[in-house]
Amino acid sequence: MLKRFDIENLGVSSAGLLDWSESAFSSYIMSVERRIFTKKYGHLPGYRFLRLGLSPSQDTLDCFTQIHRFGLQSQLSGNIEEMSAVADFSDLPLPSEVVDVVLLQHSIEFSESPQASLNEALRVLAPGGHLIICVFNPVGPTGLIKFPMQLVTNRPQYRFHNLRKGRLIDWLTLLNCQVLDVDHGAYHWPRRSVVTKEHESNSMVEGEQISSWDNACEKIRLPVGNFYMIHAVKRVARGISSSPRVWKRSVSGRLTSSNAKPLGSKKEPK
Repeated sequence: MLKRFDIENLGVSSAGLLDWSESAFSSYIMSVERRIFTKKYGHLPGYRFLRLGLSPSQDTLDCFTQIHRFGLQSQLSGNIEEMSAVADFSDLPLPSEVVDVVLLQHSIEFSESPQASLNEALRVLAPGGHLIICVFNPVGPTGLIKFPMQLVTNRPQYRFHNLRKGRLIDWLTLLNCQVLDVDHGAYHWPRRSVVTKEHESNSMVEGEQISSWDNACEKIRLPVGNFYMIHAVKRVARGISSSPRVWKRSVSGRLTSSNAKPLGSKKEPK
């Protein structure tokens, strides 16, 4: 019974999550996120862009303008043509500090260890690089029905860590990241009939209108959407780079040129 509340490794649960990512409600959430990407973060500076997500999504990669855009998944499944590579999110096969923008799209809350996945993403992010994190909101519709649904079903989309916004911001602060902005979105409850109707009449893709309910909630920045999105920048402090030897030589040269005498010396009698 208690195993219903365990968070499995993404290598095990990714197949079920991939099936859920093709549902109407998942498409609704992803379309809201893509609209925010295009509006606010599509033109971030940099050359390399990395996406860590539950499923391949070329539409999400196209929201950004970096020349080299690629994504990693935790299992070989789905549309292989859109898939760049398969890897463990807590052990990425990339050198340190080589990516300019990293997008964690609902990957850390479904990971067995969110801290390890977040730390690994920041390892490959270059100093001054941008980090975007999309997480299910514990006080949003999906977060509120998570525990009741875990009791009656084994669906993998309800088996994720409840990561509060303040808790995640604290983690980022400890990892030398500066949080610049937080967005909330997708305020509809996960009911297939309502979501399908809204998705068909008011699609969330770029250039089309959003639903009146989502529009009203976003205007007042209501923090109870199905997800929240954090934009942060990796800050690295610079160390002291001047050499002690150079410092000694410069001091010695100045003392010699000015004919300075050591402290405590007495003047010679005239």
